[in-house]
Amino acid sequence: MLTIVFISILSLLCFIKLMIHGVFLIHKLQQLSYINYKFIKWLDGIKYRKILIWNLFELFIPLLFILIFYFWQEKDIKVYKTYSGVIMVTVFIWKIIHPYMAGWLGPRALVKKKLVFTSRVKRLLFSLSTIIFLSIILMIRFTAYPLDDFSLKSWSFFQFNAFILLFSIITPLFVLLANVINFPIEKMIHKIYFEKAVRKLKSSKIKRIGITGSFGKTSAKFFLSVLLAEKYKVLTTPSSFNTPMGLSKVINDSDLSAYDFFVAEMGADHKGDIHYLSKLVKPETGVITAVGIQHLETFGTPEAILKTKLELFDSIPDSGVLVYNYDSSMLKNGVLEKCYSQKILTYSAEEVHKKYVDLYADTIKHTRNGLEFCAVFKDSSSIFIKTELLGRHNVLNLLSSILVAKYYGLTNEEITRGAAKIKSVEHRLQRIDPGTGILVLDDAFNSNYTGAVEAVNVLNEISGGKKIIVTPGFVELGDEEDRYNKMFGEYMADKITHAILVGARKTNSIKDGLLNGGQSYENIYTVDSLADSQVVLAKLLKPGDVVLFENDLPDIYSEI
Repeated sequence: MLTIVFISILSLLCFIKLMIHGVFLIHKLQQLSYINYKFIKWLDGIKYRKILIWNLFELFIPLLFILIFYFWQEKDIKVYKTYSGVIMVTVFIWKIIHPYMAGWLGPRALVKKKLVFTSRVKRLLFSLSTIIFLSIILMIRFTAYPLDDFSLKSWSFFQFNAFILLFSIITPLFVLLANVINFPIEKMIHKIYFEKAVRKLKSSKIKRIGITGSFGKTSAKFFLSVLLAEKYKVLTTPSSFNTPMGLSKVINDSDLSAYDFFVAEMGADHKGDIHYLSKLVKPETGVITAVGIQHLETFGTPEAILKTKLELFDSIPDSGVLVYNYDSSMLKNGVLEKCYSQKILTYSAEEVHKKYVDLYADTIKHTRNGLEFCAVFKDSSSIFIKTELLGRHNVLNLLSSILVAKYYGLTNEEITRGAAKIKSVEHRLQRIDPGTGILVLDDAFNSNYTGAVEAVNVLNEISGGKKIIVTPGFVELGDEEDRYNKMFGEYMADKITHAILVGARKTNSIKDGLLNGGQSYENIYTVDSLADSQVVLAKLLKPGDVVLFENDLPDIYSEI
């Protein structure tokens, strides 16, 4: 009877531990778009290695003690079982509470984006719990059955303890298996939602605008939506909804007859992604904000990125219009090579390009209150734009929105009024004035080199005392990662007064670049986490200073 109680208690504790750890891992899997190979790569990273070391410690130390007790009390099975039982129960209670004490889970966890309990997550948790339950049952069957032989003599007791401890550290395998098992189900659900959305859009008269680009697409989407709203009713995808499932959900959950326009952000990190999204949206107008090396690791080559982005223009009917950033050289050359037959509109923020484009920005000025410039059309007419936005990239995003708005009949007055209403997109070079005399530039959601350089330019241009940057650098650039991080350090060396680098391992190349660029070693700080950077900032900041938070990476890239 006591044997059954012991097995039951340990099995229950193991199940609870595995599920707690599983929730932690599913949170990371969600941030990685449920892609297994990205999850495996994260598991191989420095953050999870620290957790794995703890798991191995919690595996071998109890086994060592149980083995010692085995030889010490080989003739007294009852004493051996008592000692071992106390050790095992204590270990599993520790395993359950340790993640909360360490700050990996619970209210002490320093997460930037919490786990969202979507239907997919709930299905994943159900599959995970089923796999864990069946695995524990099978483990009991092969190590502790029949219960009559569950004794020291047959080693069954030791085997059971060893296997249940081993089970407690292989949660990632269970999560991966659950994701693999659920994949066909998720694929089927996505297809049902997708086809429903296709049918719904097909039966609607709503005008459709697709926006893509290596960066800037979310901002351009919001800016265009605000401008068009001065004259029309506009449906737009919220936040960074830019996947087939995200777009399908917006379409299926909306009354399309209540809107004049649907503005869809279209994301991609693999070849063919934009082509697939275009089958859903079927845009009449396409906007490409820029082509860069973001997601180079998944695309493989810059040429593959360009080809994928141009899939949007390939999908536009001959009666449609193509709008693109003339300042993006790779994009410009790609469009010129394709010789599109549709109407093409271009924009630029560069003086040298103004005679070649349909709209360009003149007299760009950054102040502590925001951005001012003059949008000049090909016919020399112009619109003065004043907004709380910051950054040349936002000038470009505004220019694309102004071009599309003008194409669809908005007046200069409506565009000026709409531009003044545009608020900074959260975490995208967002201007924050807390009223302390310290200006904060929040560019946390930026993760590309071009945008980061522009953010540093804004930091340099705004009047103030110390110019401080807090950054962990760039990720997902494959073999190019160190090179771009070093280039970034060299570029900003003479434009900042202090740098706080988050994560020593990933920011060594930035530090090298800063030093090569002439920045003083004493003005470069390295911290383990964003929370630690606040301690340094508290010592440095005074009224009149400006601090830039550049590319605040998701929790999966944290080094703590």
